[in-house]
Amino acid sequence: MSSDEQIAGSSEQVAAQQESTGTTALVLGAAAVSMMACPFLPPPVPIWFRLLPVYFIVPVGISAVVSGIIALRRMRCREEANRFRARAGVVLGAAAVLIPLTVIVWAIWALSQAYK
Repeated sequence: MSSDEQIAGSSEQVAAQQESTGTTALVLGAAAVSMMACPFLPPPVPIWFRLLPVYFIVPVGISAVVSGIIALRRMRCREEANRFRARAGVVLGAAAVLIPLTVIVWAIWALSQAYK
């Protein structure tokens, strides 16, 4: 292989790496948000399939936030990098963490007010 072919191959690899940066955060964030809808699936769906993903919402959301922040830090010096996927993963992961925690805090507050 000539040096021109090696340079072309390495530039293609770098371009592919830059494109895929942040994809993991986006996929994890989308998965965490979609897991929040599992309890609302219709009754013919098995109960384990509706309730098991609920236990993984917060860990997957935290993973999305962490991987998105790591991807954004890696892209800090590159001007041409597309940060949309990493930012979207951070936002979706944060929503997947904050919404269930807000519901839990509200439920605790409502139950404490009901028994006063």
